[in-house]
Amino acid sequence: MDSGRVGECERDVTGDPAAARAENVWQRSYPFWDGYFAMVLVGTVAATAADDLPPGRRAAAIGLLVLLSLAYVAVGRKALRSQEVPRPGCRLYAAALICMFVPATLLAPVTATGLAALAPQVYMMYGSARGFALMLALFSGPVAMGLAESGAGSPITVVVVAAALACSVLLAVFIGRLGRQNRERLRLIEELDRTRDELAEVSREAGVLAERERLARDIHDTIAQGFTSITMLLQAAEAETGPNRHLELAARSARENLAETRGLVAALAPPALDGNSLVEALRRMARDFDLPADLIVEGEPRPLDAVEIVLLRVTQEALANVRKHSGAEKARVTLSYGDAVRLTVADDGRGFAPGEVERGFGLRGMRGRVEQVGGTFTVTGEDGTTVAAEVPCSAS
Repeated sequence: MDSGRVGECERDVTGDPAAARAENVWQRSYPFWDGYFAMVLVGTVAATAADDLPPGRRAAAIGLLVLLSLAYVAVGRKALRSQEVPRPGCRLYAAALICMFVPATLLAPVTATGLAALAPQVYMMYGSARGFALMLALFSGPVAMGLAESGAGSPITVVVVAAALACSVLLAVFIGRLGRQNRERLRLIEELDRTRDELAEVSREAGVLAERERLARDIHDTIAQGFTSITMLLQAAEAETGPNRHLELAARSARENLAETRGLVAALAPPALDGNSLVEALRRMARDFDLPADLIVEGEPRPLDAVEIVLLRVTQEALANVRKHSGAEKARVTLSYGDAVRLTVADDGRGFAPGEVERGFGLRGMRGRVEQVGGTFTVTGEDGTTVAAEVPCSAS
């Protein structure tokens, strides 16, 4: 094989996952084994036809070899290529080998040359143990003829039989090792595919978080700072001119938009625990909230790994909804530890109609986050709004 062909094969294996998966030793070699079997069988038939045997025996042996080739085409090829366990038709083909090849070797010993093609085929199809047992059966014809012609005590016959069996064992070991290496290779390729997909997902999420952080930083440095400056200027103008309804309305509008902008920055910024526990992060979030917010912790807090980020983001989004939509005067965050960890964010606002639950993008996002870690998410809008997320501790 020239260097260009080698380079092409390397590109197929390393550059194309589909080609790499298809790099199955047996699958890619099946046409060559078909050709090898055909050449050996034709040579065996030719040697049998040229052998100095009675015409009847020659014709019968050749007929059995032809029937064997038909059995291979009809049953053996499909069984050889099959990945099922057990292979369909393998027992029928084994019976055909014994019933056709062994009598052929008894009629014409020269047909034993066909074992050169049958041995690899048998071990590929039946494995080492069963393949060796079948090979012993196929050797029975040549061994019987050798013993009959040279005598049971002939050392040459014993040496030939022992050498043939030794070669068969070595072939079984070699093919078995190739099969194991091939299965391990396919397993590693599948594991590599899974790892690559996981890394791609992690990379995508990291890119999304980085972009969100950039947007949050840009909004904070531009729009939020601008609203802060407008608020300060309006307050200064009101101090100079005295109470003015228009200045008061403008200042109120600026403060409200500044609060909305800060909420947008908080929602875009990636949730980070900054080395603190979930309870400490929620306590800080409740303390910095625009409205009075209480934090209630029930049970014994414990680390929840990735679930902590999900619950922190749900709290962040739920409090943002309280500030923007509820008209509430206060909020309450409850974190309960048990067989499952349960988070509820409740307010005393106006609530909402049941049909409005699924229309909110923020609510759909919270539901998706919670369900992604195997939890359940519910929202009720009577007597204020209550957002509840429950995640099994095993999900962490």
